[in-house]
Amino acid sequence: MLAPEPRLIAALTHSLAPSTDGQGLEGQLEYVGEGQERDYASRAVRGKIALTEGMPSPLKVLCAQDRGAVGLIGIGQRLHDLCVSPVWGTPTTKTAVHLPRIPVITILQNDGADLKSLIGLGSVWVRLHAKTFWGWRNTLLVTAEIPGGDEPEKFVLFSGHHCSWYFGAMDNGAANATMLEVARILSQHRSELRRSIRFAFWPGHTQGRYSGSTWYFDQFWEDLYDNCVLHINVDSTGARGADIYRALSMPETREFATAAIHDVVGVDARTERIPRAGDQSFWGCGIPAIFGDISQVPPELAANEDRSLFIAGVEALDKGQGGSPWWWHTPEDTIDKIDPEVLRRDTCIYLLSNWRAATSSILPLRLSVTASEILATLEGYQRAGGARLDLSGLIERARQVESATLALDRLIDRAREQQRAGQVAGIVNRGLMRLSRALVPAYSSGTERFDQDLATPIAPVASIADVQRLKDMDLAANEARFLVTELTRGRNRVALYLRQALTAAKDTIAEIEPVLVLP
Repeated sequence: MLAPEPRLIAALTHSLAPSTDGQGLEGQLEYVGEGQERDYASRAVRGKIALTEGMPSPLKVLCAQDRGAVGLIGIGQRLHDLCVSPVWGTPTTKTAVHLPRIPVITILQNDGADLKSLIGLGSVWVRLHAKTFWGWRNTLLVTAEIPGGDEPEKFVLFSGHHCSWYFGAMDNGAANATMLEVARILSQHRSELRRSIRFAFWPGHTQGRYSGSTWYFDQFWEDLYDNCVLHINVDSTGARGADIYRALSMPETREFATAAIHDVVGVDARTERIPRAGDQSFWGCGIPAIFGDISQVPPELAANEDRSLFIAGVEALDKGQGGSPWWWHTPEDTIDKIDPEVLRRDTCIYLLSNWRAATSSILPLRLSVTASEILATLEGYQRAGGARLDLSGLIERARQVESATLALDRLIDRAREQQRAGQVAGIVNRGLMRLSRALVPAYSSGTERFDQDLATPIAPVASIADVQRLKDMDLAANEARFLVTELTRGRNRVALYLRQALTAAKDTIAEIEPVLVLP
């Protein structure tokens, strides 16, 4: 702090934000609350350094720099290392524009409270120093595979990152141990696996914003598209005090994810829509996914930061939910923070999930749930947007997809009841994979199937989500016309995916019906 009085304040820089030069960045502070779009409505930050509550996030950085701020300071209870770039993986010529252009740091709450008090009394000037690494590195991406016996080309992708901050006992050393233990046990039962299990240890998780898993997606796209039946991600297992379970999942994998947790731990885990975070780099090519971190600590042990903007969708702790422990992304993430019993319990959940995904005759997917959620989402968007963009044709097609996938699920259930699942498994699984390749990107992604969405919160059926903005816009204005064009293309995108899903469901039903004994 330079004025109103000189003072040194400890801070932590964040990856993929730019460094300052040797002189630092000098500027006036402007307090902007939580740093979301609504907080800038009555505040002028152009040419100033924005001061926000909570940890910085990609969305906060975008909001600040888009409004002309020259720097961003977050106020946290602790100094957690993190990445503030919204660019998923290695930038392209189209996404590099979104890289942070302003230095970003975090300071502690006591210092933040003092700065806020001084701002209330007058102008506060600071000089901010930040040093980060920007450059190219080759990183090690480790994979291994246990081949299945019946259809070895099909595989479950079981992944976790091997890079860590500091010692990283929980994040992500314990999860690496979980992966190795699952590999050890399943190797002893490889003759019972129908499908292969591919283990992938990603580099560049936070430091490169999922650069490892994105590189893998780019290099092995066809293999993933043709053969990956499910992505199971593991992060931060075994934390001391972690006894709150949540099932991060997609609609089609929700039942599968909650069953695995229930059958190991005996609790009905809270279900959450899987967020745009945690090496979930495979939505574009339509791969269903489950998990990330599954066991959380109670609020009194948690980081007590609103991480919703950072990890793109997880609800805040003030609702009585669990969270990541206070030592997350700090030097305190050491071996004493691991509880062997929690680690064993968490590992059993991942073991059971991989076992069931690799051995079940019919893939554990309920695509009718996804179809129903797409339909409900589109109906909600139509109500929110009024008559300013007609979604009736899209809604009708979504209704047809829901009907067809429900009929398919009933046939699958009947096959199981008649103990004929094995007889129709090949037909059903081909159909389920065709359905997932259409409905997963329609529901969970807003970009094309070869690209990556930004690491910011993403709404369901994102291609249409901005229709809600039209309700309060002047349709004759340029911005509204631009948006209508964008939404029309998004509508076409979703319509094509729904058509593909409808064809897949009908084709699969037509193949199954002659095999089963129908009333």
